[in-house]
Order: sequence, then C-alpha cells, then structure tokens
Amino acid sequence: MDRIDIPEDYEDRVEAARRAAARLPAGAVRDGVDQALAAAPSRASYEQAADLAERAQALTEELATRGFDGTDPGRFAWVRLDYLGRLVTIALSPTVDRLSNRAAADAVAAAWDGAEQSRSEHVLNLERAHPDLLAGRLPDRRGDELRDRIAARAADRFEHATDDDLCAAETDLQGRLTGFKFLVPNATIDTECEELSARATATVQAAQAKAREALAAVLAP
Repeated sequence: MDRIDIPEDYEDRVEAARRAAARLPAGAVRDGVDQALAAAPSRASYEQAADLAERAQALTEELATRGFDGTDPGRFAWVRLDYLGRLVTIALSPTVDRLSNRAAADAVAAAWDGAEQSRSEHVLNLERAHPDLLAGRLPDRRGDELRDRIAARAADRFEHATDDDLCAAETDLQGRLTGFKFLVPNATIDTECEELSARATATVQAAQAKAREALAAVLAP
C-alpha cells in the first residue's frame, strides 16, 4: 500500500482553511466547505487507518498463498482447497479400490468437508488475532446487497459429468461441493487411482467454473 505523504504544515493548512471558511457568506457554499473541513482526518487517525490497511493487505496476501487440506476418516481421499474455496486437487489412495463407488465418493465428500473446516477455522483464527481490523470496518451497504443476492440463489446447483460418465460433481453458487458420484460400475477398480484422482479433480473444477460464471453475473452491477 502506498501511503499519502501528509505535509508537515497539514494542521496549519486545515486551520487556515477553517478561518477562511468563516469569512464566507452564510449559505450552501459555506455549509459545504464546513462539512468538507469537518471530515478532514487528523494526522493520527490517518496514520492509524494506513497501519490497519497495510496489515490487512499483508494478511490477505499471506492468506492467498495458503492451501487447506482435508481427508476422510479412512484416509482414502485428500482434498486441497485454496483460500477462496476453489479446488486445487483431489488425491485418492491406491487402496481406494477396496471401496465401492458410493463409499469412495463419500470419502471425497468427507475430505472436502475437512478442507472447508480447515479454511473456516483459519479465517476465524485471523479474526480473533486481529480484532482491531474488524472493529475498523465501515458499514458496507453494497457488500450487504451482494450477500443478499447470493443468499437468494442458495438453492442453485451447477453440475458437470465426464463424457464417459466416469464421475459427476455438483456445487452451489459459491463453489461448495454439494454432490459427487462415481457413475460407471467398478470405477475404483477399473481405473488407476492417479487417473481417477485427476478425472475427479477436473470434474469438480469444471462444475466450479460454471458456478463462478453464474456468480459473476449475480454480482455484476
């Protein structure tokens, strides 16, 4: 973040402007000038706001580099999400061939839930560690409006299936996994775990891409 260089005589300039404003005739112009001068920040309040902004930027940049992992109780599947909840990878154990299609899909869903929990806990810990950043937030009507738009579309679902019906995935508008299936019989036996992992990853990512496109339309001005 680039800070604004406040002139050494900033306070003197503001005070001179106030004296000049006092000589203006009463009316709308003077009222407007008075309001503008009343809103002029003090040097200390600006420095405090700049410090908070720099810390928030640093935390955001660090968060953007993180991955959040989850696995199922049997450790048949691992899921990694980025800080926005976008899928990075699904990795299946070579022992996944012991599972039925449904059990393997359930393992993926459980691993996803674990990764989401890890992501949520990390954000919550940041909020607890930096309460002054939250306290310094201003009311955000536009943000509230956008959240309401997203909430109104909470039931929307976005699906993608492989061309050969190996697997299919479903997400909500924000890209959270709401369904995953291996479709062909014996998918976990007849397909090597590396290929199965890659195909599962690509399928969920394709469903998330559809969700992101719809979300962009929802958030458009």
